[in-house]
Amino acid sequence: MDGPPPITDFPPTPVMGDSNVPANAPTLFGGTPRTNGAPCVTAPEPNTLMPRNWLRPMFEYTPGSGENLFQIQLSTTAFANRYTIYTTQTTYTLDPTFWSQLRISVNDQPINVSVTAMTVSGSGTAQLAPSAPAQSSFTIAPVDAPGKIVYWAIPNGSADGILRGFGIGEESFEDVLTGPQVQPPASSVALNDGCIGCHTATPDGKAVGFAFGPHNNSGDTYYDTIVDIEPATLGYAPSFVDPTQLSTIRTMHGIPAYSGSHWSTGDHIALLMDGQNHGDLDWVQLDAAGQQGTLARTGDANGATEPTFSHDGQTVVYVSTTSIADGRLANGPTDLCSVPYNNRAGGSSVKVTGTPGNPCDPAGAPSPANTNYYPAFSPDDRYLTFTHVAGGQTAYSNNQAEIFVVDAAGATTPMRFAANDPPACQTSQHSPGVTNDWSKWAPEATAAANGITYYWVTFSSTRSGRPQLFVAPMTVKAGVVDVAYPALYLWNQPSTDDNHTPSWDDYQIPPIMIGEIRPGGGLAPARPDHGQ
Repeated sequence: MDGPPPITDFPPTPVMGDSNVPANAPTLFGGTPRTNGAPCVTAPEPNTLMPRNWLRPMFEYTPGSGENLFQIQLSTTAFANRYTIYTTQTTYTLDPTFWSQLRISVNDQPINVSVTAMTVSGSGTAQLAPSAPAQSSFTIAPVDAPGKIVYWAIPNGSADGILRGFGIGEESFEDVLTGPQVQPPASSVALNDGCIGCHTATPDGKAVGFAFGPHNNSGDTYYDTIVDIEPATLGYAPSFVDPTQLSTIRTMHGIPAYSGSHWSTGDHIALLMDGQNHGDLDWVQLDAAGQQGTLARTGDANGATEPTFSHDGQTVVYVSTTSIADGRLANGPTDLCSVPYNNRAGGSSVKVTGTPGNPCDPAGAPSPANTNYYPAFSPDDRYLTFTHVAGGQTAYSNNQAEIFVVDAAGATTPMRFAANDPPACQTSQHSPGVTNDWSKWAPEATAAANGITYYWVTFSSTRSGRPQLFVAPMTVKAGVVDVAYPALYLWNQPSTDDNHTPSWDDYQIPPIMIGEIRPGGGLAPARPDHGQ
C-alpha cells in the first residue's frame, strides 16, 4: 500500500487536538475519576470493524452538562504505549498521516478506545473531576473495501435528485450525473425532466440505468433510460444501445437490473418491469432492435418487481406482490422469489423468503407476516440482503424498515444486521424506527489469511435525522456468518442533504485525493472535523 511506513508503537507524546486545550491537560486527567457520568460514545461503537482503506476514524461522543475537556486514549496489545489525545471538541478525527500508518500496522486485532470528560475553567482549573471512562473498540480488517459508492442525493434546497459518488476512504464527494446533463434522445422532448431517480450501475461501471422524471418532482411520470457517466460521453446513451431499444425501455418502469455475464456484444440485457404495471418481468436486449420479451415465472401468479440479477447470470430474484405502483412495490405482504434466467426463457419460481423452497403461491397470497423487498445479490451470489418490515406495511420510506441477509438458496433463516441499531447509549433512538433501507454490496468479497471472508454492505438510514449512508460489515468463517457489527458512518457525505438508494460497484469515476475539491463536491464532513 502507498504511504508512510508501518509503526511499531504509539508515540508517547500526547496530541493537543485544538488550540483551546490547556497546557496542563495531562495533569488534570491524572486525578481520581468519578465513578459515573461516562460520555455516550457514538463512534466508534464497541466491536466496530472497518476496512483497511476506510475514512480516518472519527471519534464522537456526547458529554454531560458543562463538560468541556476530553481525553481520548487508544491502546492495543500490539503496542506498549497508549495514544492520547486532548481536545475541547466533541468530535476528533485522526491525523491523515497517522491513520495511513496505523491502518497498515495493526490489523485483525482490537484497538481499544477510552473517552473521559471533565469540566475546566477558562484558566485551566478543574471544576469537576474526570468522568468514568467510556469504553469502545474498533478493528481494522486486513483487507480493503473495493469499488465506488454512487448514490441518489437530494441536495439541501433542491427538489431534484442527482447522482453523487465517492470511493471508500475518499474524504470528499463528486457530482456524477445531474438532470440537465442527460442528453437527447434520452431526455424528454418537453425538456422539463430533471429529477434522477433510483439507479443501477452497468457491469462495466461506465453507465447507469435509472428512472428519470419531471423537474422539481412535479408529477408521477417517470421513465427508464441509460446514459454514460464517462467524461467524454457524459449524459449520452452508450454507443451500443439501439435507438429503438432506448425507446422501448422508456415505456417501462422500475429499477433496471444487469449481470456481468450478460453484458457483451449481442447480449446487453436489462431486466425491467412492463410499462402497464401488470407485474411482468421483462428482458430487453439493448443492442438489438426488437429483441425483448417476458421472463416466464411458472408457479407465481403474482406480479414481479425490483429484480436483482445474479453475477453469474443464472438466477433472478424478485419481489412477488399483488401491489405495484409505477414499477415499485407499494404495499405488502410480499415474498422474495427466485426464477432461473434460462437464456431468457425463465422457469419455475420458488420462494427465497416466506417458506423457502416452496413454489410462490399461485393463488396470490404471500406470507402474511412479512414484507420483504429490495433484494441484492452478494458479489459471489451466495447471499442476499433485503429490506424487511413486519406484516403488510408500505414499502415506501417506512421507518420500520430493517436490513436482513439470507442464504441465496433460502436454506437458512434470515439474519438481522446489528448495524440496524443506533448506538446503545442514544436511548431516544431504536430500530425499527430509523428507516434502514436499500442495501447494496461492495463489488468484491475478499478472503484473508486469517480464514475470514469480508463482505461490506452499504445502506441508507435516518438515524441522523436526514437519510444518510452507512456501511455494515459481514464476515464468514468456516461457513458461519457474522453480522453482529455496528454500522460505519460515511462522514464525507453532506449531512444537509437527503442521501439514499446507494449502489456500490466498480464505477468508472475519477478518484478524489485528500484535500481535493471536485466539481460539485467539497470537503464536507457531516460533523465538525478537528483532526485535519
